[in-house]
Amino acid sequence: MGRLFRAIASIIAISVGAASAQEAGTSAMTFTYATGQSEIGHIERFHWKVLEAALERTRKTYGDYRVVPLPPMPISRQEYELTHEDPAITIAAFDSTAERKRKLIPVRIPVDRGLLGYRVLLIREGDQARFDQIRTLEDLKSIQFGLLPTWSDARIMRSAGLSVVDGDSYDGLYRMLVAKRFDAFSRGITEVIKDFERSKSISPGLAIERHMLLHYPMPVYFWFPDDKDGHRRADRVREGLAGMVADGSLAAMIRERYRADLADLDITGRRVVDVPNPLLDGQDPLNDDRLWFRP
Repeated sequence: MGRLFRAIASIIAISVGAASAQEAGTSAMTFTYATGQSEIGHIERFHWKVLEAALERTRKTYGDYRVVPLPPMPISRQEYELTHEDPAITIAAFDSTAERKRKLIPVRIPVDRGLLGYRVLLIREGDQARFDQIRTLEDLKSIQFGLLPTWSDARIMRSAGLSVVDGDSYDGLYRMLVAKRFDAFSRGITEVIKDFERSKSISPGLAIERHMLLHYPMPVYFWFPDDKDGHRRADRVREGLAGMVADGSLAAMIRERYRADLADLDITGRRVVDVPNPLLDGQDPLNDDRLWFRP
């Protein structure tokens, strides 16, 4: 463990200890989470706003709650924490894989209505004409994608027969793309504009591809330890999210948060290329239209 992570772990221990002490003196249910993935360059706070909305609407049934943010940590570390005793975090938000479902408890209501599975490409300036020729999954096989090897996207794309070049770091992927080590960097529609702005200071010369939208089912769920407390927290969040789906407030939150980004990307005007996701276990509610964004 490096010095940076030791420092983070120390902060986590102090924060969780304070949270536990306060919870012991109250009836509040505590939800402790890492504020992001330390392997990427920005933090998505929207998921935790959804969590707080779900907890607030279940206050009468479950009582008070506390939400405790901790420093970012890698996805692998978050999974480790949730599967071991005395975890530093009690909840995480990341995409769905069959392996995770064998170890953790998911609330199978996608936090972002599946937006992460709609992908827009960062490409080099001047390469748009090349991507204008792509219409099918078979056409995509002429493109090399750059991704971090730990991301689910890398496994999904390789399973579909696409070419993936592994990067060593998130910021390094921008530099590799400009250096022509690969052709495209796949980003979620909720991420790509922020990532493009970030790229300008790291490695100028990139552009957002204008006409294509990749899609694979990629639900982002809230995940909990498979123990008594984990099930209790999952039950509360499930009840809150189900109410938000029923009254339309989850969809309204998502529209409000991402309306400008989706308009800037002209999502409805793009051609969709579907990519299968072999990482799912067949139990995700993909056919419940109330749960999913459709462009």
